[in-house]
Amino acid sequence: MAQILDNLRNDGLPSLVVVPPSRPLRRTAAGTLEVVPEFATESPAYYATSRAFEAMERWNSRNDSSKIETVVFDLPLLGMDDPADRSTPNSVLRAMARSLDPEAG
Repeated sequence: MAQILDNLRNDGLPSLVVVPPSRPLRRTAAGTLEVVPEFATESPAYYATSRAFEAMERWNSRNDSSKIETVVFDLPLLGMDDPADRSTPNSVLRAMARSLDPEAG
């Protein structure tokens, strides 16, 4: 689940910050962490972005006075500042398209 927090930095960015989740993890018998198998094939960027959009939709449906109307993506934080990386931006684009048109899948 994404977290929605107040932006207390006074940095000129929107007043709310959405912290996207990472894919669910579990501890193995050896004590290491691994992605829960049913999420292992899902792109980390797609998982994080799609769950963040779901959290924003829920937030907006419950909050009349403080709606999320602007989304600013921090490209380095998302790993989208690497010109050789095509996977992350494509995953984010797919999640955005799904959020705008749920039937798009």
